[in-house]
Amino acid sequence: MQIHSSLGRKHIANTMVNFYLCTHIPIKAIDVEGMVIHNEGHSQIAESIFQEQGIIAQIDNELNKKDSTAHLVLSKNNIDFAVIYICPKNVDRGVYVLGPYTSNPLTKNNMLYKPSDCIPHLITLLRNIAENSNFIRLNKECTYSFYVKKALDHINTRFFEPLTVESVSQKLGISKSYFCSVFKKDTNKTFTQVLNEVRIERSKQLLLRDTDKSILDIAIAVGYNNQNYYNILFKQLNNISPRQYKNENGIMPINVTQKVL
Repeated sequence: MQIHSSLGRKHIANTMVNFYLCTHIPIKAIDVEGMVIHNEGHSQIAESIFQEQGIIAQIDNELNKKDSTAHLVLSKNNIDFAVIYICPKNVDRGVYVLGPYTSNPLTKNNMLYKPSDCIPHLITLLRNIAENSNFIRLNKECTYSFYVKKALDHINTRFFEPLTVESVSQKLGISKSYFCSVFKKDTNKTFTQVLNEVRIERSKQLLLRDTDKSILDIAIAVGYNNQNYYNILFKQLNNISPRQYKNENGIMPINVTQKVL
């Protein structure tokens, strides 16, 4: 599992829980690679709508046309999704997706109704919940040094790139030996151990999400060019092979023909 992101993901999940309790709008957090960080309030029907409308593909096509502080509304058949960056200052952290809901009061699909004028206010609420959570205090108490925090953040957002101790220490502007020393001191793990844990954890999500991709495709997507090496690492960390994991944890597609709740 990721080290730095465990705190960040807990913050995101707590923010989403509180937002859903206040608004009853389903909310999803998605990272830069299109993998789900957390779901809150998403029923099977809501998830089916999300998939059928190709929301992730629409985000990729439309969001980069927007300012990082702006929001994007994706609409189809009177069903809306609102999208914002989790952190406007670092778009690599991913996005929040609010919905499905409808902004048309005359719609007959039994969808949750939220007037379009309310969405900016609901986004402000989401931002306020995030800023006022205990995460800020917890983050200040974190014992990771400045350089280790930066390195962990870089690993968690750019894990699919050919990262090395040399490239990351150079990016941080410090020597390789000093970087290795402070990284091991703060995390009790080597850079390579943490990088492998992050990559393997992300690959588990891809194995279940991108069922049409081969094991090699998944390995390459998370930064490994050698499938055998990926298989060995996966089994070391999970006591099971990638293929076994995929077969034992795969979820059948949902076919929804009933009304949206």
